[in-house]
Amino acid sequence: MRSFLAVSGELAPASTVLGLLAGEPVVTRTATGWVAMGGAGEADRVDDGSFTVRLGKAARTRGGDVSTEALTVLLRDGVKADGSLLAALVPPFGAAHSDGVSVVATTDWLGFQQLFWWQGDGAAAVSTSALALAALAGAGLDRQALAVQSLVGWQVGSRTVFAGVQKVPAGTLAVLEQGRVTLHRYVEESLAVDGPPPSVEEAAAEQAALMREFHENYLRDHPRSVLQLTGGQDTRVLLAAIPAELRRDLPALTLDVHGGTDSRFATRLAGLTGLNLQVHWMDEGPAVTPAEAFDLAVRAARDLDCMASPLALAPLLRAESRLDQGHRLSGLGGETCRGFYYFGQPSGATTGPRLIEKLATWRLYANEAVSPDALAPDFAASARSDALSVIVESFEGYPSEWLAATDHFYLYQRMQRWSGAHGSVAAANRHFVNPMFDRRFIQLAHAVRPSEKRNGLLTGRLITLLDPALAAVPLDSGLLPNRLGKPGLAARTAAYRVTARKAVRKIRQKLRGQGRPQLGAAEMSALVVAHLRAEPSVATPLRDTGFLRDEWLDDVLAGRTDPEPATVAFLLNLLAAGTPA
Repeated sequence: MRSFLAVSGELAPASTVLGLLAGEPVVTRTATGWVAMGGAGEADRVDDGSFTVRLGKAARTRGGDVSTEALTVLLRDGVKADGSLLAALVPPFGAAHSDGVSVVATTDWLGFQQLFWWQGDGAAAVSTSALALAALAGAGLDRQALAVQSLVGWQVGSRTVFAGVQKVPAGTLAVLEQGRVTLHRYVEESLAVDGPPPSVEEAAAEQAALMREFHENYLRDHPRSVLQLTGGQDTRVLLAAIPAELRRDLPALTLDVHGGTDSRFATRLAGLTGLNLQVHWMDEGPAVTPAEAFDLAVRAARDLDCMASPLALAPLLRAESRLDQGHRLSGLGGETCRGFYYFGQPSGATTGPRLIEKLATWRLYANEAVSPDALAPDFAASARSDALSVIVESFEGYPSEWLAATDHFYLYQRMQRWSGAHGSVAAANRHFVNPMFDRRFIQLAHAVRPSEKRNGLLTGRLITLLDPALAAVPLDSGLLPNRLGKPGLAARTAAYRVTARKAVRKIRQKLRGQGRPQLGAAEMSALVVAHLRAEPSVATPLRDTGFLRDEWLDDVLAGRTDPEPATVAFLLNLLAAGTPA
């Protein structure tokens, strides 16, 4: 299902709302409202007045695919649905069911699959599109959410950039009936495990068994799945978990530019394991005009509901349009095992506002903060305090031990709201599966004490247990997984050097006020700016938002200022949020 919108109440299905839904939506009446669905898949069941549909293509547990019939049985119980069964579905996952009266919609345990809700006076709605809900409700922009966006580049908590439109939280069902939407948490956000914390060795051993089980079952059911391969740790875990006899001629895909590192490492790994590797060069193919780049970037902004960088997504949309959209194994979720964000953070500290502010200033604002010169003075003056209050609030309920709290933040905020926004787009187009999002795998990663897994110890041990030979092949960082997996001064020193180099880059970014753009983002940004300069009337709606400084925009359009990609991404999101499709 490429798009879904269910309404309960007396609100007509206006064309301005339906135009924001992908896949040529079909409207069906229900007992208390209507449902619009676009791009139904073969597995979806849509009958007169009732349906069970997937919000992404995949619905799978560690052991196998879950049928539409099984989802019907599970979701028809509404708030009484078996939470343990829902939590066993590997993100991204989302589904909706109706018996013709009420509508039950759910996201996965992590909230990775993006699903939104709105409650009005006598009317309510749930949708895969926050933009469509905003149009339905006539909602304006949320100033505090845009403050977060201007500094972080993505959203924190359950906010969207539209006032009154909220994200359905992780592990939650939304039940729509009689003009009301009710949220029900089916699994606790806590990732605590029974008993004492496992050692690194115990956790890695169980994680290795989980990964082997997942990949053996998945490749049994979908033998021509494609492994998305890079030089990093997460995809190394996936490759190492695939039995040697299943690797030969298994399709693998790497996206890179000429001179990049991912293709070099992927080629070496494919040669060692017999993978059938395809390298897709992002800097090849037909030239893109500024107008085409602008249209693609605005489309990307709408696909992301204006809550992540369209300049990161747009090059991928262009690349994926020329690639097979079948079953894809992707390496996400491993950062909780690595704890890369521990660097520079005090061990044994208690979570508090000063540490949260430090994390925000030195890490969260490093890559995607908008240039202060671009912002209207009153908005710029309040943005930092507004954003910080949202970030501090998001830490409520997290562990008191600081490093454990950062584990929760990066999982339930960065992974859910940033990666999830991008991942939901992928999930609508292909069977996009992330084995390391298995809930038990993540629980084990969180259960290991931060002091015992920092410097890559847990991930290194995991890769070594899965495949000692692959653990002896360097990562793109230059580190060897088998050395990371051994506690000791040499491993800690090597990891420290790599992390220190990254920290130096972060400091330089902060001092220069420049973030690091994603693959292809800088080129896309330059083309978008060229289009705005050629067609300055396109930028006119930006002046009415009140968030930008008119003099700065004049300088950009006149060619006197060249904005950074992060700032251009913010402009695109403002344009997409304020103009209909």
